[in-house]
Amino acid sequence: MAADPGWLLRLPNYVGDTVCALPALHRLAAAGPLLAFGKPWALPLLAAAGIAAQAYPQGLRARAAALREAAQAQGTRRILLLTNGLGSALEARLAGLRPLGYARHGRRLLLHESAGPLPAVHLVESYQRLVDRVPGAAPRAADGAPPWSPVWPGPRADAARLAAATRRLRQALGHDAPYALLVPHAGGGHGGASKDWPHFGALLPLLRAAGLRVLMAPGPGEAEAFAAAAPGAEVLAGLDLVALGLLAAGARLVIAPDCGPAHLAAAAGAPLLAVFGPTAPARCRPWSPRAEVLGGGGAWPAREEVEAAILRLLASHKEPHAPKSLADESP
Repeated sequence: MAADPGWLLRLPNYVGDTVCALPALHRLAAAGPLLAFGKPWALPLLAAAGIAAQAYPQGLRARAAALREAAQAQGTRRILLLTNGLGSALEARLAGLRPLGYARHGRRLLLHESAGPLPAVHLVESYQRLVDRVPGAAPRAADGAPPWSPVWPGPRADAARLAAATRRLRQALGHDAPYALLVPHAGGGHGGASKDWPHFGALLPLLRAAGLRVLMAPGPGEAEAFAAAAPGAEVLAGLDLVALGLLAAGARLVIAPDCGPAHLAAAAGAPLLAVFGPTAPARCRPWSPRAEVLGGGGAWPAREEVEAAILRLLASHKEPHAPKSLADESP
């Protein structure tokens, strides 16, 4: 019997969406060889999770050529689109592929198989429903619900890659004192409104009084915004998403707005307080039983409410919950 040629896959364009797709990717990997195409920042994250990924080039022709070459090498014409735009479907068709995805933005006729309109469910569930259509995908849990975190790095984790990243992170941390991870800037808005709660900086005295270092790990181009939002917090610069996931997993608490690092922290199993304003938690809350969400739907929580939640969560989670604690790794 010939081997299953597997699937190509087009990753979402944002960190949070990509993290929300991980449960679906773990299931899809059971259906045969899987090669994901995405932005360069996604490659280390997926490599640590044991999922093959390739950077997606710029430009319609270059993308179609990259898809065609990968399809020929893998012997498949099947591609799952976790994006919703017209362009990703057009690129797949120009490459001679048979895309499966949601029928959004007028691309229905470009899809080989339509999953219908995008459902009004959480992102994790919407990606799972796409994989439900893939023959040979790993079954869901018995109750039909997507798995809770930690889903990163997941069952296919690359232990050597994670161990190397952990050693680098320990060097950056310098010592093993307990810490909170603060993400005071979301890096984007929603419907013209900022997703940055305005009181992140005021939380530093409370966290320090609890005996915690307060760390921040800004992404590329975010250092100035982070420093302005929470002056005085310690900055760990230059971390990729693998190191950021490990940093979150080792934290006593992560405090963040609706942003990619919040979803990564949830996927890594970190205790998390997510502070929402303009966005709707029902569709994009961090997917974890260890995540608590305050606010959302256009309303910010009061500072006092956030501070009370921090104290409650610190009392509930006295130790970091990580796939492998930073303290367990050799220097």
